[in-house]
Amino acid sequence: MTQLADTRHDAKNGRPAHLMRAAKLVATAALAAGLAGCGHSMSDLQHWVAEQVAKPGGRVPPIPEVPPYKSYTYPGHTKSPFDSKILLELYNAAHRSNVKINPHRPRQYLEQFPLDSLKMVGTLVDHGTTWALIQTPDGTIERTKVGNYMGQHDGKITAITSDSVKLREIVPDGFGGLKEQPVSIAMGQTK
Repeated sequence: MTQLADTRHDAKNGRPAHLMRAAKLVATAALAAGLAGCGHSMSDLQHWVAEQVAKPGGRVPPIPEVPPYKSYTYPGHTKSPFDSKILLELYNAAHRSNVKINPHRPRQYLEQFPLDSLKMVGTLVDHGTTWALIQTPDGTIERTKVGNYMGQHDGKITAITSDSVKLREIVPDGFGGLKEQPVSIAMGQTK
């Protein structure tokens, strides 16, 4: 008589039942081995905890005294800093400003660098013109003179001394307009 192959399958996922039994047996053996590894003595941990408890404790500084809160009542007869009239005056003043950026002016080499990345390393006088020697972030030395521009905020050079370069930058004023801001770079220092 010929014995038929076992064609029974697990009802849940269609796998042969003998493979499912083998997988369950392997999982049970792995779990038993893992739990057997957790049965070690904890004496070394208990010894370390006992050492830590035996050490003298440190001194905790006292909590600093917090001064009592002093409330401030804004006097009603003075101007409020949140008054829209004051903000409107500042806004209008900003828009009356004659400070403008010339978008058609050709950009110069030192304008591609942030001003705080440029460093003055010396001066040079040639035929009555004083030149500032400026080091770029990549280490090259460029010369520039009064009237030239440097930095990313339309920084026009207004004066060059033996130890500094003075510029006038054009920056936003916070109210939608522009303002001029004096800046200087000292010898060996960035902005």
